Amino acid sequence: MSNLNSPRILIADDQDSLRKLLVKYMLKAGLEPIEAENGKRAIELYRLMRPSVVLSDIMMPEMDGLTLLKEIKKIDKQAVVILMTGYGTEEVLIESLRGGAANYFKKPFNFHEVIEAIKHILKYRADLDSAQYYSPFITEDKKKFVFNTEEADIYPIINQITINLARLVPTGEILNLKIGMEEILKNAIEHGNLNISAEEKNQAIEQGVFGKLINSRLKQNSNGCKQINITAKLDRESFSVTIRDQGKGFDWKSLPQLTAQSLLSFSGRGILLTRIYFDEVLYNEVGNEVTLVKHVSC
Repeated sequence: MSNLNSPRILIADDQDSLRKLLVKYMLKAGLEPIEAENGKRAIELYRLMRPSVVLSDIMMPEMDGLTLLKEIKKIDKQAVVILMTGYGTEEVLIESLRGGAANYFKKPFNFHEVIEAIKHILKYRADLDSAQYYSPFITEDKKKFVFNTEEADIYPIINQITINLARLVPTGEILNLKIGMEEILKNAIEHGNLNISAEEKNQAIEQGVFGKLINSRLKQNSNGCKQINITAKLDRESFSVTIRDQGKGFDWKSLPQLTAQSLLSFSGRGILLTRIYFDEVLYNEVGNEVTLVKHVSC
């Protein structure tokens, strides 16, 4: 059950049964869901209640998800909008992501994944909304992190990496950069050091045993002691993050081109999201190191 301090989440979808299921999961997670049966009603509720996150379907009567995104961004440039989509909405999806949507989920999706994504966004957003903790006088910043897989705690590391971005990058873009880095770090841990395939992960999530799979792999072949190395650099021209794991790597040259269709058909959703949020995504030859680059200006 939600309380007065629960974050408000606006659900915009014309499918009543889906909204009810999302409400059920959100209440269990301590969130306060608000329902809108179409985009027009969602705008009314957004103006009235200013939710922390909007979870919207792309295809709706009266106002579609892309139009809803644009209208909400007019009201609040820092608004967080996550999209729900299916086949037949590919072109609209990629336009929405480039227009400021924070994330997306392909129907049918795992409800637990959606809730976890919302929780992570709320954490990141809370930090961005808090007192300005960065220094406005920093012209260069370089950080290095090394940690074992079993010690991985992605959230505080990402906050440390982005702590001085606020002067150079709009708040909404920082949120997207954090989401992109989180996806790549999870790939480095799960697919890299723990050697969990996309198929194994999806199956474990469906069965509700992904945590058990992680713990099992941590105990195999000293996987828990494998390291993740991160180097983050910020100057007046660019922000870059290099993430390296100790896995076997992968054939990054076989990655599909960033197209609307590949966003929905390719299993590596995080990789494609990162291509939208960052200006450059560069791999080493083996595929166990990736450098993310965002061009900035003073």
